[in-house]
Amino acid sequence: MPLAGQFCHTKEEALTADLIPLNWLTCQHCGLVQVMEDVNEEVLFRNYNYASSTVSGLVHHFEEYASKLGSIYQHLQPRFLEIGCNDGVLLRRLPREWEKCGVDPSDIAQSSHLQGTTRSYELVSASFNTQLVSRQQWVGKWDVISGSNCLAHISNLKDVFEGVALALRQGGEFWVEVHDLAALLKGNQWDTIYHEHKVEWSLDSLTHCLGLMGFRRMSYERIPMHGGALRVRFKKGNPHHQRTSPASAYASSIASLKRAYECRYQHPSVQQLRSVIDRGGRIAAYGAAGRANVYLNQMLDLPFAWIVDEAPLRVGKFLPRVGTPVVSAERLISDPPDHCLITAWNYRRDIQSKNPHYTGTWLTAFDLQEQTP
Repeated sequence: MPLAGQFCHTKEEALTADLIPLNWLTCQHCGLVQVMEDVNEEVLFRNYNYASSTVSGLVHHFEEYASKLGSIYQHLQPRFLEIGCNDGVLLRRLPREWEKCGVDPSDIAQSSHLQGTTRSYELVSASFNTQLVSRQQWVGKWDVISGSNCLAHISNLKDVFEGVALALRQGGEFWVEVHDLAALLKGNQWDTIYHEHKVEWSLDSLTHCLGLMGFRRMSYERIPMHGGALRVRFKKGNPHHQRTSPASAYASSIASLKRAYECRYQHPSVQQLRSVIDRGGRIAAYGAAGRANVYLNQMLDLPFAWIVDEAPLRVGKFLPRVGTPVVSAERLISDPPDHCLITAWNYRRDIQSKNPHYTGTWLTAFDLQEQTP
């Protein structure tokens, strides 16, 4: 696979993008699933093409999350730190009177903070770790620390968790949102396996790893974000060592995922797309996220004319190896394809409601039981 977060400036650059082996490993002790090939984070996020505020579904998610946090801590007015704040989509929605800080090394985080009309939070453009906590004199400073969809992208997890424990006051709380391994396996979501997702968490593996760092799990909920995610609340102090499921508990589900990947060309949506191509029709896709990069690179027999994306950072670029151009949504109206495959299938409803004038046929790459013709 090429890097799923890579978007190339020219088709020639795209067609010669590097390919990197991609293998999954499962920890035999706690069941944590991880990618064997550890790509340096500076390479992964040097030119980051992902701004959360350009995805309406994510904006709704963080509006709800900010409201929940505001309600829980309304009498505390906490000092709040977010790891991997991206363009500030959560921090900007938290109560104004809170002391807020984001830590994020990406170019998106820096440019978004500089462009903001009001600086509602402080930004530290660095990777979060124990050295940063000491350098910033944050030991015991923060009441609440959060991390949404960032723990998948970190290699040295132990250092990060130790940094969180160091930066939180005693009794402080750590909120994490991670993609749910159980949802991935249940939905056979092979399109979400890529180098940027260094780890895939189960509730057991997350509870076990943070328990070793001195955290007790207080509550959790499963949420629909990104096709299925976990939101877990931990408290520093009085750790709780929960027995974890052995890795063998996932063996049958991983085998099912493997079969789904191997039989991907037999998927009903793929059969329809092939029929369109055989008749001389055109197909396109919608949603140029990491999932799309995986899907198109593993479905080379499907010649997509182009792929729509709502993020200005991606429009005008090309997907690596396949060379598919990224275009704006206006193309659906001015030059409608016969069929459009929603590769960002976790935002299917939002995408269809935003494009009522598209006259072709919608298909989804996954989630067939809710497919709308």
